[in-house]
Amino acid sequence: MPHNGSIDDPALLFNRELSWLDFNQRVLELAEDPEVPLLERVRFCAIYASNLDEFFMVRVAGLFDQLDAGIEARGPDGLTPTEQIDAIQRRVLELDDRLCECFGGNLRPALEEQGIRIVTLETATDEERGEIDDRFKHQVFPALTPLVIGLGRPFPYISNLSLSLAVLLRDPESEAEIIARVKVPKELLPRFMALGDGRTLVPLEELIAKNLDQLFPGMEIVEHHTFRVTRNADLEIDDRADDLLEALEEELTKRRFSPAVRLEIEETMPQHVLELLMTELEVEQDDVFTLPTPLDLAGLWSLHAIDRPDLKDEPYVPVTHPDLSMVDDEIDIFEVIGDRDVLVHHPYESFTS
Repeated sequence: MPHNGSIDDPALLFNRELSWLDFNQRVLELAEDPEVPLLERVRFCAIYASNLDEFFMVRVAGLFDQLDAGIEARGPDGLTPTEQIDAIQRRVLELDDRLCECFGGNLRPALEEQGIRIVTLETATDEERGEIDDRFKHQVFPALTPLVIGLGRPFPYISNLSLSLAVLLRDPESEAEIIARVKVPKELLPRFMALGDGRTLVPLEELIAKNLDQLFPGMEIVEHHTFRVTRNADLEIDDRADDLLEALEEELTKRRFSPAVRLEIEETMPQHVLELLMTELEVEQDDVFTLPTPLDLAGLWSLHAIDRPDLKDEPYVPVTHPDLSMVDDEIDIFEVIGDRDVLVHHPYESFTS
């Protein structure tokens, strides 16, 4: 954007939210960098995804709050809240495409070459399918609460950052079709469950999908699709409140039922299921982000935990600051800092002193 030569020209200023997306792009670039060890690249995918969740929950949610309040004033950078939201959505779609290509197109095949597999129902071996069934029966099934949508039943509350399965069911007698929601209990169980030697993993939603017939006995499972909701989690606490604890409790209660600001869906979801979710969650088409599975790549931290030091950075050992290396039983640390200031640069220099 050309500027008019004035120091007050908005063209000279970066937008705060778009600048933050540039920062998160640099995190993604570390995941894309072939010079970075493989499991560290996976970790940067998880960090990118986790950062973006927080960004939508707070920064994008704040822009929606401005719209709800009727605020359309231009900021110092010359952009209105609506223009910022539109620019953010375009930018996030571009970055999400890069993330999916990085993980699905590059990292996942590279992990498989190293003996680390993320299996689906189609790619699991017969032995792995048997273990999946056993894990479902003993660990997953007791944690599930499937809910049918419609037929006089209210739409269930979808909590913030929860991963869900939308399941299309058909009654074989009446031929009537209904939709059910199954929450993926990733708060209780690992997002990627390890099989066998711990280097074969299955997304928790795949494990559930393999056994949907046990959740809905007597019904025909027509199809299933994963989706994920991000809600407004921006806290607004007035520090002039008489009781800050009470004000915080009230705000946290309100946040639980706050509006959705992003709906992520898998790319195979049919339009009629999407339209139901959009209606019930009160989101617009621009708030929908279509992605290949698996969704919720913030859960990739569990892959980084795999014991393969050859695929990670060498552990960094902090050094002791030279001025503090003399501290021992004879010399107290307070004697040293009483004599002169000591600037300690964490985490490169040790916390131990």
